Amino acid sequence: MTRWLPLALAVLLWAVPLMHSAMPTQLGPHDFSRVVQLLVLLVPTVAWALSTPGHSTRFRLASKLPCLALAGLVAASCLHAAHPLIALREVALFAGLLLLAQQLARCFSDREVRDRFLDVVAVGAAVYGVIWAVVLLLGAALQRELFAPWEVIFGFDNGRFLNHVQSMSLPLAGVVLLRPSAPRWLKAAAAIALTTGGAILTLYLARASILALLVGAVVTVAVFGRASMRYALTMVTTLGSGAAVTGLLWYLWLQHASAPMTDDILSPHFRDFLVHQALSLFATSPWLGVGPMHFTNTVNLIAGHPHNAYVMVLSEYGVAATLLILWIACGFLRRAFARVRELGSTQPILACALLASTVAMLVDSGFSGNWVMPISQMWIAVLVALLMSLEQASAAPAVIDRRPRLRLLGRALVLSVMVTATGMALMEIPDDIPHLYTGEPMKQPIGEQYLSFRFWSYGWF
Repeated sequence: MTRWLPLALAVLLWAVPLMHSAMPTQLGPHDFSRVVQLLVLLVPTVAWALSTPGHSTRFRLASKLPCLALAGLVAASCLHAAHPLIALREVALFAGLLLLAQQLARCFSDREVRDRFLDVVAVGAAVYGVIWAVVLLLGAALQRELFAPWEVIFGFDNGRFLNHVQSMSLPLAGVVLLRPSAPRWLKAAAAIALTTGGAILTLYLARASILALLVGAVVTVAVFGRASMRYALTMVTTLGSGAAVTGLLWYLWLQHASAPMTDDILSPHFRDFLVHQALSLFATSPWLGVGPMHFTNTVNLIAGHPHNAYVMVLSEYGVAATLLILWIACGFLRRAFARVRELGSTQPILACALLASTVAMLVDSGFSGNWVMPISQMWIAVLVALLMSLEQASAAPAVIDRRPRLRLLGRALVLSVMVTATGMALMEIPDDIPHLYTGEPMKQPIGEQYLSFRFWSYGWF
């Protein structure tokens, strides 16, 4: 699995949007991606469950005591929720993502595997960008009066879902472009990925992603100083050239079609309403929260997630679990930051890309649904794996597990939960509107808010 898992995932990360456009399916892009994600997550889960429990490699994601306390709080939150099985499915999903990150981290500790992974995702981003550009130009030329740039996005229900991915993937593409040993065609592909990425961000006014990338760039320059200048200038040049060309096209040609997209550019677009909704739910159950995924148990006018991962966790898991999650996450990020700074002395480009991508993801989490959408969830797992691999490379060797039977029982339980949750999801797909089964009548949207993305496109329980 050391080599084929990351390469297969690298292909899927960009192939899934293309597959949805090419395959005959009644599922929307979000639901199609969710099905693929669930099946993908079973692979590392099965590999982890069947691995020899006699030895374990130490990943210092967190010490045991906070993890055990968090597990107890999350279990209590699930049991306290209106629909415990639905809450458990959300927990199982994130457990699968964590196991994916763990398995990928072992693979990424091999530099060659990591480089090949980045090569494939850069090529995939270039292919997506070229197809997008061709469709955009042909559509604008052939249907000038009816053309709508927003409809050019394929494989994602909403251009913002693509932007979530770009916040993490674009900084990593810079590694391929600046690698001295990369062949010219591969560098060209990375340059195309970044240029078309800048064009997409600009045309669709991806405010959160642009802000996230800018903050990531500023932090990277502040941390690495002169060592980051080559990387920073390359990113500014490629992304900026795409933005400049798109701005010129908009001014000379596409203004009539995309001008409505510039309306209310300073508007929060109901994010204040959604955050208030999350805080109101938190007030009803501050200690245990309303339950994982249960923001969408209360129908609102706008969306099934608050576009802010931090208040979403607070409202759904409660204050105690949120504080523990922050404690564990900050501890991991502190150690990862130390490893990234060490990496800067030997691989400055990779260090800059990892720091920029991580900061961009954290900033984007405060304004978007990158922790909710299936493809961006996979990218977050990839980013965590890349950071974990730095720690894995310098971690202690495998140690003897003195309680293999207990560990084997725990792995069997996790695998059973994952298989059951995936099976339940597959049973929901044949419906005209895939939705979570609660044993109650399906909640109806308010007004015209039909698509309210969360687990499925129809997010309401």
